[in-house]
Amino acid sequence: MSVRFGLQIPSFTFPTAPGRNVFEVTREIAQRAEAEGFDSIWLMDHLFQIPVVAPDTDPILDCWTGLAALAACTERVRLGTLVAAAGFRPPGILAKMTSTIDVISGGRLVVGLGAGWCDWEHLAYGLPFPPIGERMERLEETLRILRAMWTEERASFAGKHFSIDGAVCGPKPVQRPHPPIMIGGSGAKVTLRLTAQYAAIHNLGAGDAAECARVLGTLREHCERLGTDYDAIEKSRLTPILFADSDAEAERRADALCPEGETPEGFRARTLMGTPESVAAQLRAFTDVGIETFMVSFWDVDEMAPLEILMREVAPRL
Repeated sequence: MSVRFGLQIPSFTFPTAPGRNVFEVTREIAQRAEAEGFDSIWLMDHLFQIPVVAPDTDPILDCWTGLAALAACTERVRLGTLVAAAGFRPPGILAKMTSTIDVISGGRLVVGLGAGWCDWEHLAYGLPFPPIGERMERLEETLRILRAMWTEERASFAGKHFSIDGAVCGPKPVQRPHPPIMIGGSGAKVTLRLTAQYAAIHNLGAGDAAECARVLGTLREHCERLGTDYDAIEKSRLTPILFADSDAEAERRADALCPEGETPEGFRARTLMGTPESVAAQLRAFTDVGIETFMVSFWDVDEMAPLEILMREVAPRL
């Protein structure tokens, strides 16, 4: 199995580039990742920063306008959201935005979607944050509207929460029949059912290899029940990585880089740490249960060295 690597850029606070325009640094990171052989670049969808990454007053680029800009200055990498909150934008407008970005990129967009989980962001921006059941209903209606507007000349849909009536979306996306949809999460009842029904990519953001195997087994059951092709869905996992030459250095760097809003235990639990050989072994545990793509992030990404280490020293081991 050929393993792919995507780069997620969650933080736009770059210690090695104080005072510089954050997009200029982001562009350089994306271009370097593309040159090193990364398959994709990912931005998360938050209106302001989340505590486990950085203080909420730190800068963060809007994911869709950020991806549009990166589409114009990269050539090969896929560009995606990991993942966009369905409640932040009306689905009809989102269809127009995503179609435009797919055109700008020449057909490289991946539309990652989720129900949204940060109640404080929604409330701060004056957006409704209904209970999870309703948010999942809104997510599914968003998925249906996107597919309709991407593929139909005039799209109409009347749902419980959203409706469109003769909506025109032109130009259509370059990708046919439409850009791939990625759904993130592990909810057994609804999230994995939506993945089996609508998605080309599934992303897991937590859990060890055994937990990933359990989730993928449930996804397979949904595919069998719906008659969709489990093997056609790309399986991915999001994970931060911190390279270090020794356990002692790993501990020292973890203490230095752990965000104020994260506990040391939480930081170590979700970050793969160690030498390239050790990190490769940790990643291999996930490929053994079916993960095909890793969306990785680096706490020290602006130093650029982790990009080279991953693709030149870790990737060949997989």
